[in-house]
Amino acid sequence: MKRLTLAGFLGTLEALIGLSALPSGIFLMIFPDGGKLKMPLSMLDRSPFSSFFLPGLILFSVIGLGHAAAAAMTFRRRLYYPQAGAVMGLGLMIWIFVQVSLIGGGHWLQYLCFFLGTAETALAVLLLTVPGDSETKKR
Repeated sequence: MKRLTLAGFLGTLEALIGLSALPSGIFLMIFPDGGKLKMPLSMLDRSPFSSFFLPGLILFSVIGLGHAAAAAMTFRRRLYYPQAGAVMGLGLMIWIFVQVSLIGGGHWLQYLCFFLGTAETALAVLLLTVPGDSETKKR
């Protein structure tokens, strides 16, 4: 598969993940009781959080903004864009692992997000193994 096609898949995946995490994070920060997203505070009983504000802030800043920045790097073929994709994919998998550990698992969205993080990481690693990238820019 061509490097440009792989980068296109990676950038699109990063953008979709970022664009879905940003509004969710904002809603959790604005409505920390989780009511607008139909998430009861009882979900946090086994976690160190008393509201959804801090998880929302992490979701918005780390997952949302991080993926948006990685997508911008990928679409512009900036230096280290495959590494940024790998870091963000691993970050998404860690986010889901911690989430399942703290509040429990089994929701289809958790499986989907973990799969997307795995796919993102795999695409990034594959990009690192494909030779040549003459279109990569230094900044």
